[in-house]
Amino acid sequence: MPQDYNSTINLPKTLFDMRAGLPKKEPEMLKEWNADHLYEELMKHNEGKPRYVLHDGPPYANGNIHMGTALNKIIKDIIVRYKNMTGFQAPYVPGYDTHGLPIELKAMKQLVGKGEISKLELRKVCHEFATEHIDIMGE
Repeated sequence: MPQDYNSTINLPKTLFDMRAGLPKKEPEMLKEWNADHLYEELMKHNEGKPRYVLHDGPPYANGNIHMGTALNKIIKDIIVRYKNMTGFQAPYVPGYDTHGLPIELKAMKQLVGKGEISKLELRKVCHEFATEHIDIMGE
């Protein structure tokens, strides 16, 4: 019969759980942070300090999120947090690149075989395509 060694190990006492369980905990943490207006408090704390704004431009809203998109967001997030901690008021200003050739090419793929369309119709399809992917990325 195997012996249970759990009671013989001298583990540090902490309020942190031994298992992260992030998928369950994150929604609760976000709810708490929103209720406490944590972001607004940070901006208020840094009021009057020099402003640093990093407009979060791309990603192109031309498809699903991928590792490059995540890396881009993570690097910008690190920069903004660093600036907030080093004496700046650095608000997070998100955005999407919803114009240009990448979106037009993806939208045109949807139109293959539908014949000639006007420039106005192409713009409408591009707008719908970009808006759809902004919603997906927002989720």
